[in-house]
Amino acid sequence: MACQRGLALITGGCGGLGMAFARSWLQRGGSVRLADMVSQKKGDEACQQLGGNTTFVSCDVTDKEQLGEAFANAEDLSLVINNAGIVAHDGADLFENWEPMIGINVDGVVNGTRLALETFEGQKPIEDGTSRVILNVGSMAGLIPTTVMPVYTATKYAVVGFTRAMHVAASKRYDPSIKKNVPTGIRVHAVCPSFADTGMVNADTLAKDPRNKRTVELFGGLLTPDFVSEAAFEKCVDDPAARAILRVTPVDGVKFDEPGAHPVEKAVRNNAIRADPWGTLRKIMGSK
Repeated sequence: MACQRGLALITGGCGGLGMAFARSWLQRGGSVRLADMVSQKKGDEACQQLGGNTTFVSCDVTDKEQLGEAFANAEDLSLVINNAGIVAHDGADLFENWEPMIGINVDGVVNGTRLALETFEGQKPIEDGTSRVILNVGSMAGLIPTTVMPVYTATKYAVVGFTRAMHVAASKRYDPSIKKNVPTGIRVHAVCPSFADTGMVNADTLAKDPRNKRTVELFGGLLTPDFVSEAAFEKCVDDPAARAILRVTPVDGVKFDEPGAHPVEKAVRNNAIRADPWGTLRKIMGSK
């Protein structure tokens, strides 16, 4: 069941990945609601830049009331992308600002998923063979422990684990009249890119943190937001047979997750003591 072409609500919608997700959905004929903490002026500018049927709502995903208001009057909601996320330290202090990271990266995803399901349940049953989709934005840091960002890693592991469970839990509901589980037409997935060129990670931020730069190099450099978005849409949103977790990296392409199979996993785990990342990567992959 491909996703219905209704309204997509995107948290963190005015940033690099959020705007890319919006473009992908608009190109498929849907409408977009951007939910973000930016000013009304910046939100309006983002809508103008995107064009199409795009609206903006100011929203802090850690505020349950604000997030709930973002879901108001969304009768045709068919896609929710829990994209809001932060890296709130510069690498010097591994525990700097750890609480906001958990609030935005974990609580925001859980509450966004909860509200999406509540909204979906209040809609008319799906009758045209399509589905409704929740896409959580994880990270390769949620699949491979990233030593330079331990708290961020913890938040993304939470997103991945939560999504794996919800992928199954949201897909069926118990019907007491027939005493069986029946399909809901709801799919939950997570896309886990390595590092995308956004406000969180870019050439300027990498120049300030050599260890983080080395981790990015292990994955083959920075991804473009549009590449990540199209991978997520083609493999997850558009594909009814999609599995729960999608990896997106320059070095290994676009693949559904098989724990332990990524060629750079050992290198990234040991990044703190690796002096030659490309040599390590070539050795692991068996290339000369």
